[in-house]
Amino acid sequence: MRLAADDDSLRALVDAFADSTRAPSLAIAIARDDRVVFAYARGGPASIHTMYRIGSVSKLLTATTAVRLVAQHRLDLDAEIHQYVPELPPKPYPITLRQLAGHLSGIRHYARNEFVNRTHYDSVAPTMAIFSGDSLLFAPGTRYGYSSYGYNLLSLAVERAARAPFLQVVAREVLGPLRLRETGPDRPDSTMPLRASPFELTSDGRLVPATTDDLSNRWASGGFDASVMDLVHFGAAFLRPDFLSDSLVRMMTTPQRLTSGENAPVGIGWRIGKDAAGRTIWHHAGSSVGGRAVLVVWPDDHLVIAIAGNMVFDMSERTTFRFAELARSQAR
Repeated sequence: MRLAADDDSLRALVDAFADSTRAPSLAIAIARDDRVVFAYARGGPASIHTMYRIGSVSKLLTATTAVRLVAQHRLDLDAEIHQYVPELPPKPYPITLRQLAGHLSGIRHYARNEFVNRTHYDSVAPTMAIFSGDSLLFAPGTRYGYSSYGYNLLSLAVERAARAPFLQVVAREVLGPLRLRETGPDRPDSTMPLRASPFELTSDGRLVPATTDDLSNRWASGGFDASVMDLVHFGAAFLRPDFLSDSLVRMMTTPQRLTSGENAPVGIGWRIGKDAAGRTIWHHAGSSVGGRAVLVVWPDDHLVIAIAGNMVFDMSERTTFRFAELARSQAR
């Protein structure tokens, strides 16, 4: 089954969606059985290889890095966090790495004034001071509470287990093996020729360069840039056995359980849900200052869709459903 690379219906749908967002540029890629069958960019000078800020889709890179270390018996997801980060202030309950990866830890998310950062951090450990002394929001395992800071803490455990800086571990365990050459940490102080310039809308509707934001305080939770081509290849890697074993993929894509016995919406990194037709999807979306991205995998169809743009705009996993249905109808 494949799509025509110049499918006019898909291009028209992308154009209509791009017009509705007002994003200066937007790109989409669709892969089937690990082969890109449609890729399109709208807005100059963007291309399908342009690297966009992907926000919280970065958490999937972190979770996958952690699981790769689990496969090597270097990291234990059921270990208590103090085993890897003993300097974390004591908490009234133990917190496991698995709970951090599934947003069940009780660690808080950003406060209102913390989303934009202008302090540069050369390593992960100093970023802990932002939140590490704060009280837990709930007893770990009892509730789902989305937490980017929980992923910062997870990345420090990854760093300690691997005995190497976090960004090096991600490159070694994920970017290198999957040949993701258009994925990397956002570095506004360096030359990144493929990086999209970030934009934002003012309150009166003007399009302007985005507020300066240094993402070094959230590499693990929202600090990466990627092209849609790399994102679909990354998503497709979970559909074949040469990158992660079937058992590890199942672990990442099986909802964790709350202490009540109810399912949480997340496994290890991946959110698990259904599309409009009831098909299983693995998914994640992300926002960053001047960036928006979404990645959705239909495991039963071996279908992967990634969309990204260089402005925060209204887009969720549901946005991909129309593209998926059109892709299926045009496949042959």
